[in-house]
Amino acid sequence: MPSAPGRVSEFDRWVSENVIPDTYQYSKGWWDYVDLVRKLSTKFNVEDVRVVGHHLIDTPPPQERLPMPVVALERRGVHIALRLDFGRMRCWPLEWTVSVRRQAPYLGPTFGLFDANLDLRGERTEGLVPDWLFGSFRENPAQFSCELADEWDVVTLVRLVLHEA
Repeated sequence: MPSAPGRVSEFDRWVSENVIPDTYQYSKGWWDYVDLVRKLSTKFNVEDVRVVGHHLIDTPPPQERLPMPVVALERRGVHIALRLDFGRMRCWPLEWTVSVRRQAPYLGPTFGLFDANLDLRGERTEGLVPDWLFGSFRENPAQFSCELADEWDVVTLVRLVLHEA
């Protein structure tokens, strides 16, 4: 998270310790994720950005293994965990898993961004388990996990669930 001058976040430290070499074919995807997390934290005045887990992405050919952080954003009691896996062919184009934990349920519109009935608790979601993987939105709109297609959907969901916070 871009922070006050002289202050380095846990996310910034993780990034500096796990930088992907420029020679990797998929380094741009890794840096795009880092950039998006930083933009979200600035745009939405996020109070805390933490690395809550990580996982390895096995990319399509040319095959590379990339370490990816699972990041939790927090603002005024709303917590949002972001997990990107652009190597997931099982459910392409749904590359994002997002978990939301709020004090009050989110009762606003979802605009069809995700399957409100999908329960991801039985899926392979390294980096989110055990503390950041929840049931479906339909089961509990205050604490849920969902799959999203792209960063535009991620930004939209973040805006929606943070709107009242």
